[in-house]
Amino acid sequence: MRLQLFLALIVFFFAWIYFNNQQHPLQTVEVLNETYDYIVVGSGSAGAVLANRLSKDPSNSVLLLEAGTDCNPLVDVPAAAAIVQQTESDWSYRITPQETCCNTYRDKVMIWPRGKCFGGSSSLNYMIYCRGNRHDYDNWAKGGCPGWSYRDVLPYFMKSENNLNEEYQKNGYHGTQGELYVSDIGTTLGHEAFLEAGKELGYPVIDINGRNQLGITKNHQSTVYRGQRWSTARAFLDPVQTRSNLHIADNALVHRVIIENGRAVGVELGRGGKVLTVKANKEVILSAGAIGSPQILLLSGIGPKEHLESMGIPVVADLPVGENLQDHVTVLSEYYTNVSVGHSLEDLEAIKSQLQYALFRSGPLLSPGLVEGLGFFRSKWQEDNNSDIEFNMMWTLFGQSKKFDGGNRYNINPESWKQIEATQENRFGFTTIVMLVRPNSRGVIRLKSTDPKEYPLLNPRYLHDERDIDVLLEGVKIANKFASTNAFKRYGTTPIVLADPSCPNLPFGSDDYWKCRIRSNVHTLYHPSGTCKMGAVDDPTAVVDPELRVKGIQGLRVVDASIMPVIPSGNTNAPTIMVAEKAADLILGTNSVKDIRLPADIGEPETIPPAPLP
Repeated sequence: MRLQLFLALIVFFFAWIYFNNQQHPLQTVEVLNETYDYIVVGSGSAGAVLANRLSKDPSNSVLLLEAGTDCNPLVDVPAAAAIVQQTESDWSYRITPQETCCNTYRDKVMIWPRGKCFGGSSSLNYMIYCRGNRHDYDNWAKGGCPGWSYRDVLPYFMKSENNLNEEYQKNGYHGTQGELYVSDIGTTLGHEAFLEAGKELGYPVIDINGRNQLGITKNHQSTVYRGQRWSTARAFLDPVQTRSNLHIADNALVHRVIIENGRAVGVELGRGGKVLTVKANKEVILSAGAIGSPQILLLSGIGPKEHLESMGIPVVADLPVGENLQDHVTVLSEYYTNVSVGHSLEDLEAIKSQLQYALFRSGPLLSPGLVEGLGFFRSKWQEDNNSDIEFNMMWTLFGQSKKFDGGNRYNINPESWKQIEATQENRFGFTTIVMLVRPNSRGVIRLKSTDPKEYPLLNPRYLHDERDIDVLLEGVKIANKFASTNAFKRYGTTPIVLADPSCPNLPFGSDDYWKCRIRSNVHTLYHPSGTCKMGAVDDPTAVVDPELRVKGIQGLRVVDASIMPVIPSGNTNAPTIMVAEKAADLILGTNSVKDIRLPADIGEPETIPPAPLP
């Protein structure tokens, strides 16, 4: 007992050193100027980048507004990604009850974490660095967004990036001078088995952010540096927070954009119990995310005329704000093993692990959300060379430890969570997170009230399009193929038979069983996008033009994941940072990437591996 107390004190001591010497609160201002050149709303994956780039010129005065404040200190610990959800650093949105899925959840309602602190959701996410597929951006350009092809946007990905992988540095697809550190995460037995299994099935081991995306990745790359999460706040705000022309204001909730004679001239915001007005000489830029930005536009009178009139809001511009809501959804395929192939949830709580992390920045706590290993696949339903399935490999089981309390963390109903715990508690195993990266279903965001403090209605309409279920089913079959390889059999891998209460009397493993389970257990991967769609000026479904200007309103842009016409085939943090980098050039009329050389093989055909389906 004394030894444990002694070790706990050591851990506390080093944690105190860590948080007091490395976690620096951002320098914020208490009193705001009446006017700035640029007002940026939101300090997340896009807003932090914009604040940095726009304030580089000392003649530009920039105000960055953040509804939250400094993040919970635990956000810096990579393995704590799930733990910081539903804290003061999370908006903790809830979607509306779903008609076509989600029986596993209480009242069929899922929780949507979104960052409410400096760095936004880059401070809450699982840190995976993934750009998506080249065809995503080529299709944006073909769909009415010139200047957004893969050849156009690759230099902006490279501009931000400081990739520490020496092999990847040489292939021409990565940057080494940017503020955003990207590093490899150490491998586990599970990850090694995953690589071997992929080779058995004929998949190449690749750099998923290089020439090809289809295949599996040897090096799980994350926005982690020196053992800490490298959010956009740490990368882009920390180094410039003392610029005299940059003011950063926390606890500032923007109520609406002030529009006069068809021009955005400022914002109304709440701070410290007061309602304030700040004017913009040049532009107001919304970077509040795929939920926050459409909510602010709607409150400002920009949105569908019928909806605004029903809310009693004067119509300034009749635009499809809040439409085109997209998200990546997942289903879990889980397996027992006879030994531990990764890090258990209890490993994270062990004094040994905490001491290892505090002293050496190594061990289980360095693993981003315990996810190590990615793969991108093309199902039989995918006609072009794009991926439509992503695997995130988690070398543990969600129900392994009661201390994790996954039922409350994910709003799962007690009966369903009891089934999960009964099959997984104190067992070895792993989870394949099968992700649909090209969803066909589209949702919508609408105001619940005109009170800016009240969350909007979020209806993703998950699995509304039956094709999404077909693709996820193929993903589960690919996962089972991996689990059946010799590489995994050596660890005694067997599927976990879960008697899903929503799917009675259906034979486990049958297509009917899995289709039912997909509907019942589908889960978000935290990538809402598309709600202020970018498109051609004459596109009636678009909110912003290809220069991200709100149609019909001068001096107002939207710069975040909400502008994505179609969600990229992969995690969305890196693409959102890219959007902000390009937007800064559009706003300033500059070309900051003119000296970045494109890889020599950028135009060569991709190597497409087969789909190992039964």
